[in-house]
Amino acid sequence: MRSRIALALVLLLSVATPATAKQEPKPLHANEGIKVARAAPTNSLNGIYVSPYDGNVYVASVGGDEITVHDPRSGRLLDRLGPERGVHGPDDVFITDDGTIYWTEILTGHVGMLKPDGTFTRQFVGPGVNPITMNDEGRLFVNRLFLGQGLWELDADLVDPPVEIHPDLMINSFDFGPDGYLYAPSFFTGEVLRIDVDSAIPVSFDVVANVGGVSSAVKFNSLGEAYAVNIGEGKVVKLDLSGANDHDLVLDVEGTIDNIAFNTDDVLFVAVGADNEIIRIRPNGHTRTITRRGLGLPGDVAVSPDGTVWVTELFAMNGFTRGKTPTTSFYDRFLPPGAGFAGATTVVADGDNLILSSGFANAVQVFDPETGAVSLDIRTLGGVTNAIRHDGDIVAAQIALGNVVNAEDPTEVLVDGLFVPLGLATDGDTLYVGDWASGIVWAVGDGGVAPLTFGLSFPEGMVVDGDRLLVVETGAQQVTAVDLATGAQSAVIIGLDYSDRNPEGFFPFGIMSGVDVTDRWIYVSDDGVNQVFKFRKRK
Repeated sequence: MRSRIALALVLLLSVATPATAKQEPKPLHANEGIKVARAAPTNSLNGIYVSPYDGNVYVASVGGDEITVHDPRSGRLLDRLGPERGVHGPDDVFITDDGTIYWTEILTGHVGMLKPDGTFTRQFVGPGVNPITMNDEGRLFVNRLFLGQGLWELDADLVDPPVEIHPDLMINSFDFGPDGYLYAPSFFTGEVLRIDVDSAIPVSFDVVANVGGVSSAVKFNSLGEAYAVNIGEGKVVKLDLSGANDHDLVLDVEGTIDNIAFNTDDVLFVAVGADNEIIRIRPNGHTRTITRRGLGLPGDVAVSPDGTVWVTELFAMNGFTRGKTPTTSFYDRFLPPGAGFAGATTVVADGDNLILSSGFANAVQVFDPETGAVSLDIRTLGGVTNAIRHDGDIVAAQIALGNVVNAEDPTEVLVDGLFVPLGLATDGDTLYVGDWASGIVWAVGDGGVAPLTFGLSFPEGMVVDGDRLLVVETGAQQVTAVDLATGAQSAVIIGLDYSDRNPEGFFPFGIMSGVDVTDRWIYVSDDGVNQVFKFRKRK
C-alpha cells in the first residue's frame, strides 16, 4: 500500500501537465445550465435572536460560516457577519441592549463577541459549545453539546477563564425565566430542566416538563410564558409548567425547527433550519413565513432510475421531479441508528435505494426513499466522506485514516496513504478515488492501484460517463472530463461558482459538491449560488 511519502514522490516525479485530451466539443458554460431548484440566500439556519438594540433578526449558520441579519417584517437580508468580523461557524447567538453580539462556535469550541464599534474577540471553552444566553445581571452562560457536554459560566468580557458549573448537562438553547432560574431543554430526552445557577457547584436542577422526542430550545416572552421546540417533530409548543405537560401547540411544520426567539413585542420568530425559512408568529396567532424556502447547503446530487433528482443538504435531502420545489424531503430528526434518515453529505443511486454518507453523523446508510426505511446503518468509520457500491460491496472513504475500505468490513482496505480521500466512482470493474488535497485520481482494480490523472485542483464529486470520468474540480470552478484510457483532461462545464465557505474545524473541503449523469443530461451542484444545474450533453 502506498504511503503518504510515496504519494508525494508521485507528484514530484510526474510531468508538469497531464496528457493533452483528444479534441472535445466546446465546453458548456454555467449560464447554459437549467436550474433544478430554488436557491435560498442563507445556508441553513441554527440559532436565532432578535436584537433589542436595532429590532432586527439575527440568525446563526454553522454551515454558512456567518450570522445573517434580517428585517423583522419582510425577512429581507440586511447584513452578513462572517469571518472578516470575527465570526466562524456560529451555532447560537445572543445580543445585549447596547448591541454587543455574542455567538458560539460549535466546531472550534470558541465563544465570540463583536462590539458595536467593530472590535471582536474570541475565547476558547471546548468543542461542542452550543447554546448561549445572559441573565439580567449580565452573567453569561454556555453549554457544550454533541462534541462535549457541561454547563459553563463565562466572563462577559471573555477575559477571565471559563468556569464549569456542571460537567454532565447535555442541554441546548436556553433562557432565564422570570424567577431567575435557567430553563433548558435536555436535548436527547425532551425534558425541560430548571437550573439554579446560584447553587453550589455542580449546580442543581430539576425536571419541570417534557415535550417528548428531541428538544432544542426553551424561550420566554415578556409575560413570563415559556415556549419550547421539539426539533425532530418540527413543533413549537407553549409550555405547561404545572407538571401536567398539557402543552399548547403553536406551530407544526414538515421539516425541523432549530430555534426560536421573541422580540420586545412578543412576536415569535422561528428558524426552520434546513429549509432556510424564518416564520413570524404574532401574539394574536397570525403566522407568516418571511424568508422563502430554498437550497442553502447543496452538496451531492444523484438521479434515481425513476428520474428523481436527489440533493443532499447536510441535515436534509430533497428530491425534485417537477418544478423547483421539492416533491419529497427527508430530515435528520436525530433518531437512533437504523431508525431513519441521519442526514446526508453524499448520495448515489443504488437501484431503487440510495446510498448515503453523513459527515456530521459519521454514518453510511442504505436508504429506501419510497418508505424511508434504513436497511444498513454504519456509524463506526473514521470520518466518512463518501460511500458508493463497487463490485457488490459498499466502499467508503475515511478521512481520519486516509483510505478507502469495505464499509461493512473496514479491515479490507482497497487503497490507503491518501491525504483527503473524497470523490468515489466506479465503472463496475475499476474503482476511481479522488484525493482532494493532492489532486490525483487513483484507479483501483485487479491490477493494483495506479494514478489515472493528476494535477486537478481540489477534485470533489465524480461519476463515470461512458469512456470518461466527470470530476467536479472546485479549484478550477468547472467540471472536468478525464479520459479513462489516457488520463487526459478536458473542460466540460466552465464558469461555475464554487464557494470557499468552510467553517473552521470542519472537513477541509466543507461539503462535497457532486455530479451525476443520465443518457442526455449532466447534473451538477454549485454551492456558491446554492443551486443544482442540469446541462444537455454535447455530442
